[in-house]
Formats: sequence, C-alpha cells, structure tokens
Amino acid sequence: MGVLVISFDAVGDEVFEEMAQDSENFPNVARFFNEAYYQGGVKTVFVSNTYPIHATISTGKLPKEHGIKSNMLPPNKNGERPWAQMAKYIKSKTIWEAAKEKKLITAAMLWPVTCGAKIDYLLPEVHAEKGQNLLFRSLLYGSVFFQLSAFLKYCRKVIKVIKNLDHGAQLELDDFTTSVTCDLLKRKKCDLVLVHLIAYDTLFHFYGSKGKEIETAKKALDDNLGRLLDCWGEKTVIIFSDHSQFDVRQNINLNELYGDVVYEQAGGCAFLDKNTDLKVFGFIEKPWFERYLTQDEMIESGYADKPVFGIAAKQGYAFSEGNKYKGSHGYPADYENYDIFYCVKGKNFTEEHEHKWLKNHITDITAIIVKELNLDM
Repeated sequence: MGVLVISFDAVGDEVFEEMAQDSENFPNVARFFNEAYYQGGVKTVFVSNTYPIHATISTGKLPKEHGIKSNMLPPNKNGERPWAQMAKYIKSKTIWEAAKEKKLITAAMLWPVTCGAKIDYLLPEVHAEKGQNLLFRSLLYGSVFFQLSAFLKYCRKVIKVIKNLDHGAQLELDDFTTSVTCDLLKRKKCDLVLVHLIAYDTLFHFYGSKGKEIETAKKALDDNLGRLLDCWGEKTVIIFSDHSQFDVRQNINLNELYGDVVYEQAGGCAFLDKNTDLKVFGFIEKPWFERYLTQDEMIESGYADKPVFGIAAKQGYAFSEGNKYKGSHGYPADYENYDIFYCVKGKNFTEEHEHKWLKNHITDITAIIVKELNLDM
C-alpha cells in the first residue's frame, strides 16, 4: 500500500499530452502515459492558483470550505502580503491528518500550505518574509533533522537556490526536491508521499511558452519523474497539474487605475469593492476585460462572503500589482485550452477497471488517494 503524488505545476493537459507523444525527448512521461490511466480535459477549482488548488487536493474540498482563497494573505499592518503557507490556515481535514489516523507514514516535499503540518518527513514550501532567513524558516516549519541532513548533503545545490531563487535556480530546486525524495524512499517506507515540482510554472511566468527555458523545464520534469519512479517501485503513482497557464502580452495593475477599491489581483482575475459605482470603471470598454465573475465562481472561490465583486481578464492579459510576467494563471476554469490532467498508475487502474465514480474534476485526485489508502475524510 502506498501512493506517490507528483504535482507538475502549471503543465496543462495539452502540454502533457504532447510530451507523452514524444518518447525521444520525454521517455519517462511517454512510458508512464502508455502504462497508466489518463484523464485530460479535467476542470480545476477557482481561483485557479497554486495554493487554493493544492489545498483542495489536500482536503477534497473547495476553497470556500478549506479557506485558502489565494496564494497570499490579506495585507498586514505594514501593508505587506505574507504567503498563505501555514497548514493551520486550512479549515478542513487533510489527507495527511487522515493518514496519521491510520498510522501511515507521510512525507511532503515543497507541497504548498504544509508549513507546521504534522507530517513525518516534511520539507515545506516556505517563503521567508523581509529580514528572515529562508533555511531557518524551513527548519522551523518542517522536519528538523530530516532537512538538516538534506541541506548538508546537497549544500551546493541549496546555496545556488538561495542565491538565485527565481529563474534558472528553480531547476536546481526541483532537482534538490527529487534528490531528497529519492534518498528518503531508498531508506524509509512511506505510505503517502506528496511532491511539488515548480520549475515549469516559474519559468513560464518569466519567459512565456515560447522561451527556450520551457523546453529545458519539460526535460527536467521528465528526468525527475524517471528518478522518482525508479525509487518508488510498483505502488500507486498519481501525476497531475494544478492549473494551466496562458502567455501574457500585457500586465494590468488595477491599483494604478482604480486605487484602494481593488481588494485582490490574482493574475487571470481580480476582486474589487462591491460598493463602487460600476459606471466609474467602464470595464466593458477595456481591451483586457473579459467578463464579470459568476455567482457560482464567487461562491466556489470563497469570495462571496466578502464585500467584493470579481472580474476576469481576457486571455493574453493578467492583473498584477508589480510583476511583469510573460505567463499567468488564475483564470476561470471554463476558459478554452485551460484544462488540466491527472494520470494514475497502479494495480487498481488497469484496462479492466472502470472508473465511473470519477468526476473529471481535480477533486478526483483526493478521491483516488482516499480510496487507495482507505482514509477516513
């Protein structure tokens, strides 16, 4: 018994399928795809950003229920927006909590919203605030001795990542994450292992889909997948994407246009003060305005209980306060070419098995984990 869950951050279903058909450049993805149960055209949750989505997979609940609405928390007294990285912010029962009830061994590697979680082997995705030391914060919120051993063994990789945390260093970070996971799996029996690979997402943000860096990121994903599969053996493996991503030709800073009536800018969507006269904004005339968010989207996202309304950006535009990204996500889940995927390999996912209980929704991933490990959620 055991489930390895690997998050291919921002790799949409079409990208994954293209990789799966190119066995020369992506042999591990191609082999896994051909041997596994694949589901493309899967809908993610809204708001379609990394932390709300991973919290959904961690709980099987929507953002309105688990409480992680955004990657970031509301501004603090200094006007800064800390990351929503603490596990205690999740309001619903998590799969690692359910696993511990069964006395199963759990591990999580850079899995979002796990800081401080009761996970046996925890390398959390942690963001240091101004004046804080990243390694110290990681030790504080994760498994101390497990991390110390990893930091010492891979000190050169860690130093490179710390010095240049964005751009190319994300490839080193994924390499480090994979190395630490493989070392653990060779030494210890683990029942639930969560791995978050992030380089593709970050490099897409900075370079867009046409950058040569994207091909490098895809090849790194394939290599890391192969290493993880070699270490895991024949137990169940789930690969999935949390959201897709669009190229951005123009970033729109709504704060500059409308000031303090802007509550949140989330890439493909934004939320503004409900009490403002819409005629003042003139949204419909703007080239970047696609539509208002529906009531269902407001409810699912968890923003329906806030005094705000939501708008969606047209594909090619993104709402951002300071970032000048060439790629973004956060768009409504019904946008064309914005679907995600999951791919499952295991003894219960062969050709003779039917899976009519799956709903073609990202919460299927949680359902599969729960069923495979017989968890009580």
